[in-house]
Amino acid sequence: MQCARILSAVLLVASVNAETTSTTYPGRCTTTKDCVTAYGDGYACVSVDTSVAGLEQLSMCIPGSQVCSGRIAGLCPTFTSWPSKYRVIQPICAFVEVSNCDEQYNVTVASTAGSNGTVDDNSDVTVSSANGTGTVQCYQRNFTVNNEYVVVNGIYQCLDKAKYVTQNGGYIKNITDTVVEECGWNSTTSTLCSGHGTCSPLVDFAQDYECKCNAGYNASDYCNAITSNNCSSVSQCGTQGTCSFTSGTLSGSCSCTAGATGNQCALCDASYNGTFCGDSTGSKSSSTTPSAATSLKMGIGAIATALLMAIFAV
Repeated sequence: MQCARILSAVLLVASVNAETTSTTYPGRCTTTKDCVTAYGDGYACVSVDTSVAGLEQLSMCIPGSQVCSGRIAGLCPTFTSWPSKYRVIQPICAFVEVSNCDEQYNVTVASTAGSNGTVDDNSDVTVSSANGTGTVQCYQRNFTVNNEYVVVNGIYQCLDKAKYVTQNGGYIKNITDTVVEECGWNSTTSTLCSGHGTCSPLVDFAQDYECKCNAGYNASDYCNAITSNNCSSVSQCGTQGTCSFTSGTLSGSCSCTAGATGNQCALCDASYNGTFCGDSTGSKSSSTTPSAATSLKMGIGAIATALLMAIFAV
């Protein structure tokens, strides 16, 4: 029985590591430890809270220095290289209420910040020392617009746009509507930040939002225009590419599969079997060298076989 438990544990760990480096769900993770194992220090496992049925485990490894969490109005995962059903997710770094907060920090907006408490610089806000001691931290922020105001004890967390709007994530409808508009959503595009970035506050505790783009995209047009082949997320470079970087680094460049070309692997290679990749009916020649995923599966199989032999030898 002990051997069986050991075998199960080995296969479970191998399964998590294989999925983290998967080409179908690149960067998928359960804990930050998965990210460190797969990509090195500097990555964190970050989740997006969604109400879309059937989309579970929306957790991904992203560079951890500026992730949307706690008091940091940072970045969230984007899912452009995952299967199409996941690409409906549009992340917003939202200030989410914490009902069980027992260690509160007060956020004060400077009088010079502008009308309606507009914050666009870190110097516009002051965060007090903790009010009380406990285990659940939060920050008290007074949001206001057009003489309406609401006081929220919360932290930053990645939230899908659909859930943000349904739950009035800005706490005042005018703020909620303005946030999605500031990140490029309208009835024509129906997409925040063109799917290549996070809709996030200008700075920590700001009421106004902007698109914070993945590397290689231009923030001036809601992350639509491609500016380079650089990548900062293991899940960008579309469905036809991979963000190739050295373990332990936080950025790299897109490496395209056959049929795709150009920065971010966004273009179709007309020379690939004489057609464009989107409508190609040809087949790629298979390599005689096993891929990393295949090698990993072979390694897992070898481990499992060895353990089974040990079990039956007892």
